[in-house]
Amino acid sequence: MKNNRKKNTAVILVAILAAVLTLTAVLTFGGGVSFVEPTTTEAPTTEAPTTEPPPPHITSTATIRSAGDVLIHIPVYTAAKTADGYNFDNIFTYTESLIEDCDYFVANLETTLAGTSVAYSGFPRFNSPDAIADSLKKAGVDCLLTANNHTFDKNGAGVERTQKVVKEKGFDYTGTRLTEEGRKFLIADVNDIKFGLICYTYETPSSEGRKSLNGLLVDTATAPLINSFNPDNPEPFYDELKSEIKKMKKKGAEVITVYMHWGEEYQLSPNDEQKAIAQKLCNMGVDVIIGGHPHVVQPVDLLTSENGKHKTVCVYSMGNALSNQRRAYMGLKTGHTEDGLTFEMTFSKYSDGKVVFESVKSIPTWVHVYSSGGKKVYNIVPLSKNMDGKAEKLGLNKSGDGLSQAKASYERTMALVKEGTDKCNKYLKAKDRVVN
Repeated sequence: MKNNRKKNTAVILVAILAAVLTLTAVLTFGGGVSFVEPTTTEAPTTEAPTTEPPPPHITSTATIRSAGDVLIHIPVYTAAKTADGYNFDNIFTYTESLIEDCDYFVANLETTLAGTSVAYSGFPRFNSPDAIADSLKKAGVDCLLTANNHTFDKNGAGVERTQKVVKEKGFDYTGTRLTEEGRKFLIADVNDIKFGLICYTYETPSSEGRKSLNGLLVDTATAPLINSFNPDNPEPFYDELKSEIKKMKKKGAEVITVYMHWGEEYQLSPNDEQKAIAQKLCNMGVDVIIGGHPHVVQPVDLLTSENGKHKTVCVYSMGNALSNQRRAYMGLKTGHTEDGLTFEMTFSKYSDGKVVFESVKSIPTWVHVYSSGGKKVYNIVPLSKNMDGKAEKLGLNKSGDGLSQAKASYERTMALVKEGTDKCNKYLKAKDRVVN
């Protein structure tokens, strides 16, 4: 039995050894089962894109041009007389590039449109045919300034009718209003940029404590309808303008432009009063000041607020866009009263809502007067540096010395405005000048 047990034991040991060898082979050389420790694999994650949004870009650009005083002297409307009324169209024969090559054009209507119930008249108390408004509109003018020292020349009825005619003809306007509740300013939406425009005129001295324009006492009903200021007591004007600027901004204005009828006639430089007012407006944050009334062009300048945080472009006077103030009739024999300035300002709006002041430009003009068919003809002529070869295109050959006078006019105006215009552009182009 002992021998059989040993034999059985040996058989068992051989079997165990064979099993061990088989298992080793499987572990060493592979088989149907693996004992490799399982590894945990995490699901892949998707990261958020790291691309940054595009930088702000220009979405719209607006160019506004402003011209000086439109004075309808008696010879001007006499020249416009026709068999059945008046027509001033030929005055604007050569202004297409001046008026149409911008998005919005502003001019100072320095006369009343009081109608035929009172006689047409020139200096010193103006009343002109409605046809001048028709021709201004046909030429492409968009907005008229109605506050100046001649606004009340035909009393309250003239103030009212002028506005009604201007509105009926399709113009925007600022400077006067029909009711006390009406706005003192205009918001002009030009290519999705909102411009706040407001116009004021100086008052003449009055011993009665009432508003006076052109030496005429303004009646109490009409006085609140005209934007004006007392140069001898400007603080109420400053307070009012601050309030109006707030209102303009509340209505969405992104650029603030103030048109000022101020200064001394026929002076080629601004006086201390103009400079002081301009500085106050700059301190308020006004972006552009454009002046009229002296009937000659005065310099362009770049003003800095007293706190150093704001800049204002200031045109002290744009001179005459249209008048009969010829050197032959004027005490000022230099010809400056024949000259005008159209001032251009361009703004861009970006995709982030910012509005940037891009550039300014000064475009000289000259009133060319000559005779044709026994009548005077008045043409507003845009001028440029190189006038040679342009005589026929601009009608300058219709008078013997038209080209030479146009060249002289250009030189007179650029001598006054080039330095300031360049100064403004140098600042504006240095980097983006955000105005809102």
